[in-house]
Amino acid sequence: MQNQTQINSIHQLVELQVSKTPDAVAVVFEDQHLTYRELNERANQLAHYLQTLGVKPEVLVGICVDRSLEMIVGLLGILKAGGAYVPLDPSYPQERLSFIIQDTQLPVLLTQHRLREIVPTHQVQIICIDNWQAIAGQPADDPSREVQPQNLAYVIYTSGSTGQPKGVAIEHRNTIAFINWAEEFFTTEQLAGVLASTSLCFDLSIFEIFVTLSCGGKVIVAQNALHLPNLPAANEVTLINTVPSAIAELFRMKGIPTSVQTVNLAGEPLQSTLVQQLYQLDHIQQVFNLYGPTEDTTYSTVALMEKGTSEIPSIGRPISQTQIYLLDAHLNPVLTGAEGELYISGAGLARGYLNRPELTSEKFISNPFSQQPEQARLYKTGDLAAYMPNGELKVFGRIDHQVKIRGFRVELGEIEALLNKSLGIQQAVVVARDDNMGNKRLVAYIVPKSSTKVALQQVTARILRSLLKQKLPEYMVPSAFVQLDELPLTLNGKIDRRALPVPQWTRMEAGAYVAPHSPVEIQLAEIWNRLLEVEQIGTYDSFYELGGNSLLAIQLVYQTNEAFQIELLLSKFLENPTIAGLAQTIDALRGAEISTNKTNNLTVEVELDPTIYPENTLVEPVLELFLTGATGFLGAFLLAELLEQSRSDVYCLVRASSIEEGKARLHNTLKRYQLWNEDFSARIVPILGDLSQPSLGIEAGQFLRLAEKIDIIYHCGAWVNMIYPYSALAASNVIGTQEVLRLASQTKIKPVHFISTVDVFSTANEAEIRVVGERDATGPFSSLYNGYAQSKYIAEKLVMTAHSRGLPVSIYRPSNIMGHSQTGICQNNGFVARMVKGCIQMGIAPELKAVLNLVPVDFVSQSIYHLSRRQSSFGKAFQVVNPVSLEWEQLVNWINRQGYPLEIVAYETWYSQLLKQRQNRTSENALTPLTALFVNQQFIQQSLGSFYFELEDSLDKLAVNSIVCPPVNDDLLNSYFSYFTKCGFLNPSYSESQMRDLVLQ
Repeated sequence: MQNQTQINSIHQLVELQVSKTPDAVAVVFEDQHLTYRELNERANQLAHYLQTLGVKPEVLVGICVDRSLEMIVGLLGILKAGGAYVPLDPSYPQERLSFIIQDTQLPVLLTQHRLREIVPTHQVQIICIDNWQAIAGQPADDPSREVQPQNLAYVIYTSGSTGQPKGVAIEHRNTIAFINWAEEFFTTEQLAGVLASTSLCFDLSIFEIFVTLSCGGKVIVAQNALHLPNLPAANEVTLINTVPSAIAELFRMKGIPTSVQTVNLAGEPLQSTLVQQLYQLDHIQQVFNLYGPTEDTTYSTVALMEKGTSEIPSIGRPISQTQIYLLDAHLNPVLTGAEGELYISGAGLARGYLNRPELTSEKFISNPFSQQPEQARLYKTGDLAAYMPNGELKVFGRIDHQVKIRGFRVELGEIEALLNKSLGIQQAVVVARDDNMGNKRLVAYIVPKSSTKVALQQVTARILRSLLKQKLPEYMVPSAFVQLDELPLTLNGKIDRRALPVPQWTRMEAGAYVAPHSPVEIQLAEIWNRLLEVEQIGTYDSFYELGGNSLLAIQLVYQTNEAFQIELLLSKFLENPTIAGLAQTIDALRGAEISTNKTNNLTVEVELDPTIYPENTLVEPVLELFLTGATGFLGAFLLAELLEQSRSDVYCLVRASSIEEGKARLHNTLKRYQLWNEDFSARIVPILGDLSQPSLGIEAGQFLRLAEKIDIIYHCGAWVNMIYPYSALAASNVIGTQEVLRLASQTKIKPVHFISTVDVFSTANEAEIRVVGERDATGPFSSLYNGYAQSKYIAEKLVMTAHSRGLPVSIYRPSNIMGHSQTGICQNNGFVARMVKGCIQMGIAPELKAVLNLVPVDFVSQSIYHLSRRQSSFGKAFQVVNPVSLEWEQLVNWINRQGYPLEIVAYETWYSQLLKQRQNRTSENALTPLTALFVNQQFIQQSLGSFYFELEDSLDKLAVNSIVCPPVNDDLLNSYFSYFTKCGFLNPSYSESQMRDLVLQ
């Protein structure tokens, strides 16, 4: 090892390793990696670039990036530039990120393009590290070294007892001392592959990244510890450094690879039973219990756990260059076996708290027991501990109200301070309790200012949780809120935390209860019940409003994958964390034959099954029809059109458990839209099946008989979802289309009329309104702005491939489908309708460059039928749209004239008001469930519309049959608003449960 007197900084230790093993792999993330040379050169280029921006010693640089190779390059680049990094977790609420940025007065912030919208800018200069072209021109050699050991290396913010987080300032010499210990304590073999799964805002990450890189190991980056089993490099991990709750779940899910020999556990009290469970795995050779606060650079003590013992684990002995003192209230040492407060001294001790001199003086005091300069101070930890006769330390608790939740340090006072500022709360106290699985969960006990019913209704768990989520990280938001008439007190008048009642983990007021009904939903409810310990869980209850957290979410995804034999990603569950949303995702993923994790590259190649080729010839005349999607809005009108315009029987694919249930669903759908005619009954034939399943979920023999029976196919069925990604929708929308084409090609040729959407046009990167001609082609997959559009785009490609093989096909692309032109009957949960209602409820509308192309559903169904009857339509795609579009501002002005006062305001102002509506859970605003979507202004513009249309040929063909699209005028809009008023849609009391399913149309 190089003479340590020559090492002034962390990055010099890394550079020393680069010189030894330049071609060894340094960092791995998923299927990407960087060698030590590549990592060093990229970090050098970034460092030179940062230096041109004024970064030098003692200059703080923020870093807010997703877990990636760029994260490691960013950290090392900041240090090489001479700066000190300040980690900002992208999952933190904006208010907390904003506080840290203001408190540090960051001049520069590294982030990624996809995170720019969540990063508060203030006066900070934003650098997108994934825009490497701006950085690539910098030199790749090591920058000049101006960094001294006493210069800052990083500042990590921890929870603060006074209500504000505090930044712990660590110098290079502190971390160098820590790395030197680790290099002596651990072998090269142990550090060969270290799992880097900890947030940069948690100091375990220092070990995972900088110890590993300084000692020649491989940093294997993961989203979190529980993603380990799915990592491509899982079998290269030799050491796991995490918290006990995470390793316990890895053990339960049998997710610890046989390559792992060493486990470091820290951040939470360690149980002996867990240690012995780990030792049951033959490949686990050593389990270490490590202890240390952020103020002492990650670890202060270490203990090797013994195999076969049931004793309470100790935290061992101090690491090198660290001294531990157990003192009484007068700073006198306590006797062996007696409890005392744990104080730390040594080379790892932080500079103090950034911009908090008084708190620094309070927590870092002079050391009366040593005259050596590196031991001049003591850090007051607040932990109670005792020396055992063998010289090892055991920790027994706290002298204050600090706790550890999944390894994160939480000052309960910070949560209590925020609750006590809330309207309607007289007093609040927060405690940590163990659930039935041994996990720590926060419980808030609140006393309302009034015991009246109104006050109790106002102070709800949902409102309080929403308030706290805007200010605190997820791990600091209580899982349960308990209302009390008064808090229990001790004899001397203090709050008696031990007398607080054990919470009943119930639904609280999570929302109107809707019982799970399908077998999948019932099975999911059982899994949720075990994890959340909530007896009654509704189909639409939010996982987080029931007390879920990130660790429980990971456990839930694992158990769901085990139960249903699928590969659900955590990110997909979080997009709609309800039983209903999860059940539909499971339905979509089951039987999917395409990759569900390759669409991040925004390119998908799907080929039509080569066995799908038309057999024999086209049969005339058409006698029997097959329709998918008949229980949807357009599908119902198309079914009625087919029945009215022909004498054919219509076979309808429907999801149901029996023919009787299928008939009832179709009957009720037609009746709902005032389309039912008793004469239809004998001509509607339910076919039980599922678009997302092979052969449409139809038994092989019946599939063949159906292929012989039917003569023409109208494929209207799809999973329409504004939120879900392509991977979740592909089974229904893409594979389902392939199976329809298979049906069309077997035994005899059956023309296919495929209903798509105008959303397949390129829109994602275009802010301006476009004009689309009748013969325009769709743009690239990568430019489409949501997963639904992408799935329909790929499905169109399959349809046209089938056409090239000889199958007659036509494609129809409707725009925004509105209600019937005469009755006004609409689907109230459509995006345009919901947008109108939400704006009316707020009294304001956003200023948008959007063009609404509103097309009545009866015009769409009539157009599809009549165009489908023409031989010349085969091989063509038709835009089924209104020849006259309506600008958003025109619609808002029309609404004003109808007596609904609407003021057009800047988008930011409108969105801010929507956020306030979201906080006020009693507002019932139609848009609050979609608030997260509206962060992106472009999304709402694209959803309302971004095209003018130029149409000639198809309109001429329709005019021959007297099919003319009604203009969007007072008569048409009046019919819609009349229906909205009649059905109660525009009534403030309209049930939110009737509106909750926009994304599940």
